[in-house]
Amino acid sequence: MVEIRYGQVEDFPACVELATELMDSRRGQPFLQVALDRGQLLVASEGGDVVGFVVYRTDWFNCTFVSLVVVEPERRRKGIARALYQAVEAESLSPRLFSSTEETNAASIRMHSALGFTASGYIDNLPQGSRELLFYKRLPSRLGHGRDGVTILGDQEGSHV
Repeated sequence: MVEIRYGQVEDFPACVELATELMDSRRGQPFLQVALDRGQLLVASEGGDVVGFVVYRTDWFNCTFVSLVVVEPERRRKGIARALYQAVEAESLSPRLFSSTEETNAASIRMHSALGFTASGYIDNLPQGSRELLFYKRLPSRLGHGRDGVTILGDQEGSHV
């Protein structure tokens, strides 16, 4: 069974290793360290092993933005990314959730659509050479009530939200 929890210091090396598929360690390590320090790194673990993670921020134009999601290749298409996104939704105080992917990543585009995101625009002139597609999802208001279904465990709040 996969558990979604806050990233911890001991998860850091496994997250860096997973991230090397998308970025070199010179960029990946500082990026992940900031997310870990901010408490904005959630990991998916199975049997104590990190099998995926998501980095998000809550200060992107007063909205929540998923910066990076990575799942081990052999564990993709098993609901892990969906669970990571649901955990971010549960943590989001904003009713607006944004995410992005390269326009060449057909699997990620399909995943965003399946998760209820709609296209919101794109960014040109990025270093990777292809456009980055932005996606948007409206979240239910959290005022006055919690959201069910995702348990976040770890050093921080350790609560059911």
